[in-house]
Amino acid sequence: MHPLLYADLTLCLALVVCAQGPSCPSLCACVFHGRSNAEGLRTVLCKNPALTAIPIDLPSDTVKFRLERTCVSRIFRGAFSAMPELLYLWLTYNSITVLHPRSFTNLSFLHELRLDGNLLSSFPWEGLRDVPRLRTLGLHNNRLARIPPLAARYLANVTYLDLSSNRLSTLPTDLTALWPFSDSTQTQRSVVLGLQDNPWVCDCRLSTLLDISKAPETSLVLLDRFLTCSEPPDLAGVPFQSVELTRCRRPYVVTSATKITALLGSNVLIRCEATGHPTPTLMWIKSARPNLYNQDVQESPHVGIRWSAVSLNGISYRDAGEYRCRAQNMAGISEAIVSLNVVGVMAEYTDSKNSDQQQTAAKSNYTKRKPNQKSKAIASLLPRNMTTPLSPPKRLMKTPKASRDKMKRDKTGVQKLPQRHFLIASENPLHRRQKPVVSMSIHT
Repeated sequence: MHPLLYADLTLCLALVVCAQGPSCPSLCACVFHGRSNAEGLRTVLCKNPALTAIPIDLPSDTVKFRLERTCVSRIFRGAFSAMPELLYLWLTYNSITVLHPRSFTNLSFLHELRLDGNLLSSFPWEGLRDVPRLRTLGLHNNRLARIPPLAARYLANVTYLDLSSNRLSTLPTDLTALWPFSDSTQTQRSVVLGLQDNPWVCDCRLSTLLDISKAPETSLVLLDRFLTCSEPPDLAGVPFQSVELTRCRRPYVVTSATKITALLGSNVLIRCEATGHPTPTLMWIKSARPNLYNQDVQESPHVGIRWSAVSLNGISYRDAGEYRCRAQNMAGISEAIVSLNVVGVMAEYTDSKNSDQQQTAAKSNYTKRKPNQKSKAIASLLPRNMTTPLSPPKRLMKTPKASRDKMKRDKTGVQKLPQRHFLIASENPLHRRQKPVVSMSIHT
């Protein structure tokens, strides 16, 4: 083939590929709407059971993406960010159990999101921040057991919400507050709700929903108005229209005093009372940590009122601080604070101080009596038959060495001379009272 002819054919093929735009992902089908050429309004349908993940080569001009009856179980972050023009996202009847909170990034034009027939036990409500234009949200036939109050922040613009065939037992008050049920003559947006086939617990939390279901003409439309109670047992199977419920009331707590000053070692009784519907439960908290006290919790004869008292016997400084009486029911939590101040001197400290003073006085008396005790010790060594006291011991003067030598010479033949004894008074200043005598022998 001539080189120039080959170059022309290659260029023509390249132009054809560019005109066709991005190719359709494998195991998927692409359909174009409204135009004969292959530009815009593209629908991508992926329903092959062999698919286990979202295709990565999705065309950027896709406006509707349908993923149905596949084995996909997880949706990762930014899984659809390659389709910024997407308006409809259907992920129905798959095996999805996990949705990343940022699964819907770069989908600011998304209008409809359907996740019916999956295995979701939770939904990342905060992820709806990435889809501010969302109007339709379908969560039919999943495993949702709870809708958190924060979900109301991201559902304000949603006009179609299908929560049917889940495991819901109640709805948060913040969510039901989004659905006005006044007369349709007023200018208000219409909201469509699917709430059937859930195990509803008919208590005060559902009072607003019951009022909605009973209203004849409202701006809120239920897909199935025949909603029934599952619990409590006495209301099981009873339609909403036949149930009368009182609205929940948040607890209100009052205390007998806000500040208490008590003497050390005394007894103190702290009391609080709470009202609300249903009747709130009470607990005491000290220093932001739960503590077990000898508390007496009683319910008054009137429904919705309960009081509690904490008895502190023989208080110490450790009992001082803030005591919080916390009341809680389905409508919320409330607290009241009692401040306890302990004053006085500790008895243990006083006793120890007196004991130290007694020990100091005893030591002083012992020091003063010490000479007498010594004389008593000497007297205890005397024979029993001796009753008269002895005079102070006499001091004997030793014989000088020269005299001892002379005495040795006398033993050899020199006749001993008779000894003469002299008494010499001691220079003791007490000689006036007792004149000790010192004996001294002088040999001549």
